[in-house]
Amino acid sequence: MKNSLLFSFVVLISLFVSCSEKVELTDPLEEFDRSRKLNATPLSSADSLFRAWNMYLVEDKLLINDDGLDYIYRLIDPVEDRYLGKFGRSGQGPCELSASVFLNRYGSDGENMGIFDASQIRFQSFAVSSLEDSTETALCEPYLFPIDGLVTQYVKLDSIRFLAFSLDGSQPYNLYREAENVQSLGTYPYQAKFQTVPAMNLALAYQFDFFKNPKNSKTLSTSSYSFNMDVLQLNRNGDLELSASRHYWPTLFDPSENSSRVSSTILPDAVFGNISTSVSANQIYVLYRDKPWENDVFQTSNRILVYDWDLNPIEILELDQEVSRIAVHEDDNYLVGYVDDGKANLFRFDLK
Repeated sequence: MKNSLLFSFVVLISLFVSCSEKVELTDPLEEFDRSRKLNATPLSSADSLFRAWNMYLVEDKLLINDDGLDYIYRLIDPVEDRYLGKFGRSGQGPCELSASVFLNRYGSDGENMGIFDASQIRFQSFAVSSLEDSTETALCEPYLFPIDGLVTQYVKLDSIRFLAFSLDGSQPYNLYREAENVQSLGTYPYQAKFQTVPAMNLALAYQFDFFKNPKNSKTLSTSSYSFNMDVLQLNRNGDLELSASRHYWPTLFDPSENSSRVSSTILPDAVFGNISTSVSANQIYVLYRDKPWENDVFQTSNRILVYDWDLNPIEILELDQEVSRIAVHEDDNYLVGYVDDGKANLFRFDLK
């Protein structure tokens, strides 16, 4: 779960018990007509970790956002089960990163990694090939334009276009051409239910995460505190369009606002649905849990819902091991799950 967001005028999310209205859930499980079971292969290389927050598979290298102090990512080979080294020196200098980082791939062959550093509000690009030698500090290409301080997600779609989610927009999705905001579109899921709620409260309540397709401009937007999905992509004219949507239920929250604070209180009986999401070139994987979160930071599940990029349901994967984070290989060869039971544990689940 994301930490509270703090800004100069103190925007935060408070997580405490409050009243809520009953909401009907649309059951996504009813949309699937097939499932299969997957067996876990424990990875001994997990012993090199302290705790995983986010994970990304780039080719056969697993980047794990760990609690390490010197580098942001630990690198593991899930196929050969070995620790490879570190990536992303921690700090505020050129090509250095802080703890709140989000990764996406771009380029004609996905040859580049774009990393948005939310804490430092900057974007930097690294070559995928820089992962091959973790003994050297990787060189990067910095993004030279200022980024609005209320932007919480920022992914590079092509050489000059970026998709952003900001807390202050009346529409959630913004297309930037370099520094210029050239297009805004979209609505918040079930926005008609919240007609009297200010846009910033809705943004705080949903807090979209972006997962870009490693091979093209398609990007999944999914809500952190409820189960809703949008797919956005660039059309032939270079404009942003919403190509697919599935909305299952609104989030449960109490909005408040005064002269110094805007907050949206996520309620303990809110059902997140997607507790972890990962994407390949062909499919979307959602680690699914349909129970109230009840202030449980590390929720777990053994059920993964698989969709194509048109959000058509494909299958349900039933794991023999509950996990709290997932990362999938870009060609759907396997996925990796993580769970903390007092120590870090990694499991590989072969898909082919």
